[in-house]
Amino acid sequence: MADAEPWKTVKIPPIVQELVTSMQEPSSLYVIPEQNRAALAGSEMLDPIPIIDLRRLSDNNTDEVCKLRSALENWGLFLAVGHGVEPGFLGEVMKVTREFFKLPLEEKQKYSNLVNGNEVRIEGYGNDMVVSEKQILDWCDRLYIIVEPES
Repeated sequence: MADAEPWKTVKIPPIVQELVTSMQEPSSLYVIPEQNRAALAGSEMLDPIPIIDLRRLSDNNTDEVCKLRSALENWGLFLAVGHGVEPGFLGEVMKVTREFFKLPLEEKQKYSNLVNGNEVRIEGYGNDMVVSEKQILDWCDRLYIIVEPES
């Protein structure tokens, strides 16, 4: 993994896999407050997740650029197609990723995203950083790796 700059955090939450073994239900840190749920529950997904063709983007296709802008502003995500990555390779990446998450916790923590026990870097295994005392945490552990093509 590349040595990305670590980010300062408010606190480091425990790995979700550790929490699951010691509690019956998620802590309030992982629960959206009751008064904020109505807006989320009442919102329907009227449109499918946006699909962006990276080939068209690389050709500076104006319509695709507008679709990308809209996807990011309204959804915060999109499904990328036309990227040239072979389906077989994507399948192998999914297989290896599933195998990683089946490893014992001690093995996964060898790839921790913690630096010196009190800072979080982008790459590695663990949680997202906590930057606010009011932040609602995601009930999941992540493996984030930056991979660049060989030159």
